[in-house]
Amino acid sequence: MRRLVWNELLPKDRYLVRLARPLGFTEMGYVTQLYLPIIGVESYTLYQLLVHGVQEVSGASAEATHRSLMLSTSLSLDRLLDARERLEAIGLLEVRRRENLQRDYYYDYLVKPPLTPAEFFGDYVLSLMLLNKIENIRFQQLREKYADLVATRLNEEYTIVENMTKDFHEVFQSLKPSELEVKKGSEREQFLTRMEESFPSASMKSGFEAQVATPLSVSSLRLYLPDNADASKVLGGASMEFLYLLCHFYQMDSWGLGQELRDWTLYKPDKSLDQEVLRKRLIQRYTEDKLYRNPPAEQGGGDEWGPGRLPEPGSEAFTRACRLLSPLRLLEKVVGGRVSKVFLERAETLVFTDGMQPEVVNALLFHTLASMQMELPKAYMETIRDSWKAKRIGTVDEAVKQILERADQRTQSVEKAKAPKKDTGAVRRNGKAVLQDKLPASVEWQREQEKSGQPAAKGKLISDDPELSKMLESMRKRRRGE
Repeated sequence: MRRLVWNELLPKDRYLVRLARPLGFTEMGYVTQLYLPIIGVESYTLYQLLVHGVQEVSGASAEATHRSLMLSTSLSLDRLLDARERLEAIGLLEVRRRENLQRDYYYDYLVKPPLTPAEFFGDYVLSLMLLNKIENIRFQQLREKYADLVATRLNEEYTIVENMTKDFHEVFQSLKPSELEVKKGSEREQFLTRMEESFPSASMKSGFEAQVATPLSVSSLRLYLPDNADASKVLGGASMEFLYLLCHFYQMDSWGLGQELRDWTLYKPDKSLDQEVLRKRLIQRYTEDKLYRNPPAEQGGGDEWGPGRLPEPGSEAFTRACRLLSPLRLLEKVVGGRVSKVFLERAETLVFTDGMQPEVVNALLFHTLASMQMELPKAYMETIRDSWKAKRIGTVDEAVKQILERADQRTQSVEKAKAPKKDTGAVRRNGKAVLQDKLPASVEWQREQEKSGQPAAKGKLISDDPELSKMLESMRKRRRGE
């Protein structure tokens, strides 16, 4: 189906160009060397035109119509729009459309800096896209060009590093508070106010950082769906929540998830997504090391914990790891690499079948690993799971409270077992107490009277009564086991 470009953009529509921050000569070289093979000549030309349309000294924005862009680039409107969208997709351009009461459109173009070579080659998708375009020899030349072998060697040989940078106040000690004071209503304050109002600064930021990894994009996922899938059912409601949860658990981006959603066998006759089939597919793909993943930079603690070392419940490292890491990433950090299918299924079931929050699942995994010698026995985990679900544990803080209370109870039980036991005088055989018949209270009283040598009531002793004497002798024999 032919695209109706005139419904999206007109030559008369005006645009405004701004820079996120100043771009240097070296960064423009990154665009030429790394981005050009991917985005093509037309997008590269448009990027250069937009960048150099902004005043380099002040960063003031440039204003024109899209017709001027068509004339400058010799591109038709549809090709110009395609070139612009490639810049948007690769992270070099951000577009906002403004509209007034007369329904006139005004486009706001924010030009972004490129990634550094280290960030570019560290991105799995961009690195492979470049390799597919320029092949091995040119790719190797670029890696060598942007490599820093000296710094790598220094890091290996000179491991002790001390920061010697001077602080601002160490150098400018003679600076007085009076030099920085601007009195209210003074001529200096009026001058500064007038300057801010008459000459507002451009909105460039020196601290702007280029980014590639974007949140899960519905518009991108829609492009990967096969014909037997209904986008409204697959990418809406509870199904979309399920996809977000999948991406967090496996650390995938829109591109990686889109590759899995291509398969037409994942969909039911009503064109909705079969979540159980997709779950089993991802478990198998991970086990076979065929899953496209894009894990973010390391979070949840640096070297505070890892293989053979777990954070203490209630510590900052424990809480941070539970909140920031996905259950799968947590297990990978614990074992120091890819996890087994058994470990994966244990964590996956807690999240997708049992419906537990990922941060609570992380707390449960930590607790089980610490309690069961770095193993995840199914019966033990299910016992804790049922207990926590019954108590409505929904946050890592609540889970930590349960873990600490359980540890206190276990400590008290051990101390109680070790405490010396009082002698109750009970008869024991083979370490077990033997049940004994209890004498009537009147008999016990008379026995005490006989032992003390005092006469019983009415001057009568137990020995004087044949029936009582016989009963007492029978009980004594039972006590001796005769």
